[in-house]
Parts: sequence; C-alpha cells; structure tokens
Amino acid sequence: MSRPRRDRTRLLLAITSVAAVVSLAVAAFALGSLNAAAPSIAPARVQEAGAGRADAAGRVPVKQVGTPARVADYSFGHTLDRVEAGGGGDVEASMRLPFELAVDATAFRVHVRNWQFNTEQSIDSPVTLTGVYVGEHRIDGPDGQTGEFGTAPVEVSGTANLAREGFVSGWIEPDTQLVAAHTPYLLSLGFTAPAGAILATNPGLSWLATGVGASTDAAAIGTPRAERSADLSYFDVWIEYEFTGDAPVLLSIGHSLNAPGTLAPDEHPTRGEQTAWPQQWAISNDAVAVSLAAPGSLSALFAGGSELWQQYGEELAPDVVTVWAASNDIARGRQLADIQNDWGAIVTRVRTQWPDATIYAMTEPPRSLSGAEESTRVAWNAWLSTLPYGLDRVIDADFLLRDPAQPDRLRSDVDADGIHFTARGHSLVAAQLPAPRHAR
Repeated sequence: MSRPRRDRTRLLLAITSVAAVVSLAVAAFALGSLNAAAPSIAPARVQEAGAGRADAAGRVPVKQVGTPARVADYSFGHTLDRVEAGGGGDVEASMRLPFELAVDATAFRVHVRNWQFNTEQSIDSPVTLTGVYVGEHRIDGPDGQTGEFGTAPVEVSGTANLAREGFVSGWIEPDTQLVAAHTPYLLSLGFTAPAGAILATNPGLSWLATGVGASTDAAAIGTPRAERSADLSYFDVWIEYEFTGDAPVLLSIGHSLNAPGTLAPDEHPTRGEQTAWPQQWAISNDAVAVSLAAPGSLSALFAGGSELWQQYGEELAPDVVTVWAASNDIARGRQLADIQNDWGAIVTRVRTQWPDATIYAMTEPPRSLSGAEESTRVAWNAWLSTLPYGLDRVIDADFLLRDPAQPDRLRSDVDADGIHFTARGHSLVAAQLPAPRHAR
C-alpha cells in the first residue's frame, strides 16, 4: 500500500525526485533504481570521540555497565524513495520527529541510515549531520503537536559524517536526558549535503526547515522556519533504548496497514508513528512496539535472507510478532500459491529467529478490488483462518473493518482513502491484540 507523491519543493529547496512514480490506480510503489553518482566533497570534521560521539573512524563507544534486561527500538518509519539534491547549491536542513514511549528508557542512542529500506540499497552520498537533539515536545492548541521543544533540548551528538553503513550515537543516560514513559518528545537533527547527493525519503510526519542556516535550527526551542510535512521526512531513523520490567515487546512485519499514513494525509493527519496501531497498542498497554513495516511492500521483501531482519541487531527479543503482509501481493494480481509461499517463508523465519515468540496474523481488509483480485483476497482470508504454518492466532481485521453491506469496501467510519484506515481504525485493530506479561 502506497502513498501519492506530492509537491514538496517548498519543503526542501533544490531537491528533485528521481524515484519511480507512484500509481494510485493500484496503490503500490513502482520501485526504480538510481545509478547517478554523487559528487565527492571533503567530509566535515568529526568531533573527538566521547560520550555520545563517534570517533574519526566512525566507531561509537559501547555501553558496558548497567545494561538492563531488554532492548527495543522505536522507528520513525522506513525509507521507500530517494531524491537528488540539485539546483546548483548545497542543501541545508533540519528535521524534527515526534515520539512517545510507553516505558521509561534507562538509556538510549540514535541510529540514522541513508538507505532505501524497501530495496535494501545503501546510498553512498556525502551527508553531514550537524547535530542530533532530544527534548520534550511542546503540546498546545487544538492540534496538540507543535513541532517545538518545550525547553532547550539535549545534544545527543555533534557534527558527524553519515557513513554508508549509517550513524550511531553514543548511549545517553537518564542523568543527561530522561526519556520517560507517556511523555511526548521530539528527535531533531540537522544535516547538510552537496548538490547531487542522494537522500533517502520516508513518507512520515516531520517538521522540516530548509535554506541557509537551517541546519542550526535543529537545536532551537521554536521552529522559526520549519513547516509541518504530513508525509515527508529523510533517512531511516530509529531510537534504540533499554528498559526494565515485564513490558511485552511487539514486532510488526508487513505493509502500510501497520503504519500511520494514508493516501489523503491532509484530510486525515497523523501524529506520526503514534497513530499506527502498534504504537497505540503499546501506549494502551504500557508495552513496546517495534516496526519492520514498509508501505507498498510485497511479502517477498521479508522472505528469505533479507537484510531487514538484522535492522535492529541480535538483542531484539519480541514476545509477540504480527505478520500482516499480503494486501499488495493480492492487489498486484499475484497467484494465491505464490503469496502463500512467500508469506510462509516470513513465518518460518520468525519461528527460527524468535522461537519463543507468539505469532499472530491479520486477515486482509477490503481495498475496493474486483474480479480475480477480490476473489484472491477472500480465498487468502479463508486460508489464513486455518492457522497455516503453525500460527498461534489470526485476528480477523477483514471482519472488523469491512462494510457489512458492501464487504469489498471499508466501513465508512474508518475509511480514509479506500485502502487505508483512519486513527479510529488503527485503534480498533490495536484493541484486538492481547498484551502478555511474563516474569523476568
């Protein structure tokens, strides 16, 4: 499930899109490759190694003591496209991303990677991070989110080069910056790139500032020139954090029904990842939700030896894994048996990698299909109800979200665009999933 391309030139000056055009008729991404080489520039000087810093070789100090029992990751959405910096000048920008955890983080660090998640292609372009900051998000007015810090943010990292393999900050302890449960925060970063550099993009919520000096806005309390973007941010960004206690950990795998956006972001604005059902589930249950979901993805993306399975490292140990991944396969007219094989490979991989996890699947709700595709959707849901590949449970999202009078359509009270559902729909899905707790 995909989202349409919008005119974003006012959000990042001198950037032009070079990725494939989205086809709304099938609501799926057409993924193109980009072979243009970016010009080389002298990298910015990296600060000396220390707490929260990478050294000149890109190494980051590893936390050695006081490690709690569990590690999790908060993703701001995954990269699905790329743009080329153009217009004859360097790009300078800052970006703010909202987040909220449902557990106290006893320590955290920030990851930034310039790659295209849905094609597993790393981008080797010269990008400099001019600073990374975290602080409380000022909530005010009818819309709540302002994109502004309530107080001065804490520096997580100073200037650093965004290497091909990504950037990882040092660990930040609570005495430097507390990330408390059920408290809204912003992650802010500034960056620069030369004309011709390739930047991975993500259709997620952000506040973007561009132009000369914009990269220094990352640390500003207010947002003097930032503009709210409903469906554009840059890079694959996530926060790795440690926590204690018995909070259950959910890992969601699949397509855009696991993510917050729609094809009509202005009519149905989101609160970022907090709108998506996994994060709603986490907030409601004092739990943890980790995402391996990508809009527009086919089940084959996650099958086999995909690099995506190593995105969060070996320490991730989910209690519950949900696999909701077949809708785009169905809409593209793939044969039922082929979808079943790829989907089965996902479940098999989950069983191998996390043998103690409980595995749930969701039936595919309607998306205004007809003919053979709608017949495949109905057949898929019937097959899924037999608990193939040893599933522990199936949540009937089709029954939950479809219009009883028109079963090939979404209910009007949750329908955002004929394919994706509103925040209320995400809330309904979140309520179907139990939150197991185990003594640790």
